[in-house]
Amino acid sequence: MNRPQVESTMRVILAVLILAAAVWRAGVDWQATIGQGYAFRLGTIGSLVSKHWPEQYGHLVEALKHSGVPFAWNPVGAILMSLPLALLLAAIAGTVWLTRPREGNGRRVR
Repeated sequence: MNRPQVESTMRVILAVLILAAAVWRAGVDWQATIGQGYAFRLGTIGSLVSKHWPEQYGHLVEALKHSGVPFAWNPVGAILMSLPLALLLAAIAGTVWLTRPREGNGRRVR
C-alpha cells in the first residue's frame, strides 16, 4: 500500500471509532434518561465534566467569568459546555470521513 492509501485507511478507521464512541455515548444517555422516566435527552459536555470533576469544573467556570476576556464564559464557554457530546463526536467523525483522501477512480475527462 502506498502512503495515500494508508492515510485513507487510517482516517476511515478513526472515523468509525469516533462514530462508535458517539453511538455508545448516545446509548448511555438513552439508558440514563429513560431509566429515570424522562424523555430522551443527550448529555452535554458540561454535565459530563461536572459529574466527573465537579471542583475543577467550578474552577473553570469561575476562571472564565473573571478572566477579563470579553464573552469568555457568557456566551462562548456556556455554549461550548451545553453542546451534546454524542452529536459533537458524530460531527467530528463526519468531518474526518469527509476530509479523507480519496482515490482517483471517479469521472475522468478524456
